[in-house]
This record gives sequence, structure tokens and C-alpha cells, in this order.
Amino acid sequence: MNVSKPQTIDDAVLFLTEHPDAKIVAGGTDLLPRINQKLEEHAELCYIDDLPEMCEVRAEQDGSIFVGASIRLAEVAEIKILTKYTGFLQAASKVASPQIRNQATIGGNILQENRCMYFNNQVPWSDVNHCFKWGGKQCFQYKNSKECVALFQSDVAPVLISFGAKAVIRGSEGIREMPVKDLYMQAGLKNLAHNDILLGVKLPPLFKTEYSAYVRKTIRGSFDFPLVSCAVRVCVDANIIKDSRVVFGAAGVMPAELHMSNEVFIGRKIEDLPLLADELQPAVSKIIAPFQDTRINAAVRKDMAKEIFIKAIAQICQGN
Repeated sequence: MNVSKPQTIDDAVLFLTEHPDAKIVAGGTDLLPRINQKLEEHAELCYIDDLPEMCEVRAEQDGSIFVGASIRLAEVAEIKILTKYTGFLQAASKVASPQIRNQATIGGNILQENRCMYFNNQVPWSDVNHCFKWGGKQCFQYKNSKECVALFQSDVAPVLISFGAKAVIRGSEGIREMPVKDLYMQAGLKNLAHNDILLGVKLPPLFKTEYSAYVRKTIRGSFDFPLVSCAVRVCVDANIIKDSRVVFGAAGVMPAELHMSNEVFIGRKIEDLPLLADELQPAVSKIIAPFQDTRINAAVRKDMAKEIFIKAIAQICQGN
């Protein structure tokens, strides 16, 4: 395996342009285990972990905050200008284990591959009966699917979407921005060209009074991917809800937004949130993909989603 280590972002983009089979690696906690498990093979890696443009956190002139893609998850809690982005801090602190959070990056968590218990655990027959991830034409998780439905597992992304954060991307034509939610496509694909590099994300300025929370359900307390997760953000003025956003992770192949939240929440008092959240539980159940994996079945996942939604709302009310 050949590992290239470009010294500048321009060099990295050029290398990727000239090497269409090269794979980007930063913290490596997502990619390297798959390589070690022989789930993937790559002849060339492009190591971009310590490029200066990806290693800083700064306040922008418009009040937004840029967080470099190479910032470690463990570092997020120590960054003072992020203190009030509560949901973001909660999500970063719940990824895997302390050892992994010391190595894993923000960018890696945002762009990590979707996971499937059949593929990632490499069941005995998976290298004979190939699924979509193996280059086959079938899905063992949802057998009637015409494309891969491996589960979206990022903890950080749902929170970033709830804040309306933007991804800052460096490609062959320069720097561009797009909403984080637009990074994700069907079948677990990312809306990025091969030579695009995620420099970081921009968190928008906070509303005058704003509350956020992130809750997830796992089998184990740590070192585990979410069975389902929920990010909630609520903006308040004079005790009246002015804006809200509810986003579920591990709901399907991409984050799932509960668009009805604004219809129900806006214009109501923040102390009414628990009752209003109860009204939304049937809608929550509908946006959770019906397929199951080897851990829990579809009905349980839907019930878990409603449970963590109520818990996230309770955290919002406690912070009020």
C-alpha cells in the first residue's frame, strides 16, 4: 500500500485528481478497521490529517464558527467558543470510546461509511453471496431493496443539520459551501467528487435564546454505534418558540428530519413542549426506516425513536 502525505491542500487536491483510486484518510478510525478486516482494499491512501486549513477553530465575521474537519472529537468539549452549542458537544462526547474520540476527527464522523451488520461483521456467506457493498445486486438487510440500505451512523451530523450548519469543501475549482444535510444521498453515497476535501463545517450564530440536545439509544453505554439517535434545537423569544429543528440519525440511509416540528412548536410556549412532543410521536415513527438489522427489529427501532425524542425534549425543558 502506498501512502501519500501532501504538504498543502492544493497538493492534496492535485494528488486526488491524478490518482482516481486513492482513498482519503485522516484519523483512520473508520477506514483502517475495514481495511484490516479485508472488507476493503486500497492500493493508495492520501493522508490529510494535519493540513493547517483543517486544524483550526475560528469565529467568522458574520458570527458563525468554523470547525476544522481534522479537529478531534475529544477536543470539542475543550473549545470555549463552542460551549453554547450543547447538542454538538453532547454528540461528540458520545462517539465510541475515549480512545477512539482522541483519534477520530469531526470530518471522519460526518463522512463515515454507513454500516450494515451483514457487511461489517462479514457473516460467513457474505463473500459468496455478495451484497451491494460487495459489488453484488442484493441487500440482506432489506431484501426487496434495489439499492444499499446500510444504516447511517454518524452522531455529529444530525446535530449539525439541526443547527443548519454548512460544509466547507475544497475541490478543483476552489472552495464552496453547502448545507451539511446535502452531503448525504441515497444508498449511503456522499455528494462529493473524488478530489473534494471537506475542510470543516460552519456553525451559524446562535439565536438570542437557544436550546439544543442530542440523545441516542445503544446496546452498550460506550464503544457502540447508535441504534437510533435524535438531535433537537429550539429557538425561543419571550418564552415563545420561534424556530425548531428535529433530526434523527440511524433512521435510514441518511439523517431524517421531522419537518412537522415547526408546524406544531412555533408560536407555542416552551413549557408546552412535552405535550406538543407527545402529539408528534406518530410522525416520529413514520420517518424511521422499516428495515431491521441483526440487533433489533423495525418495531423496536420506531419505539426507541419516540423514546429518545421525548428525552431530548425533556433536556431542552430542563435547560430552560
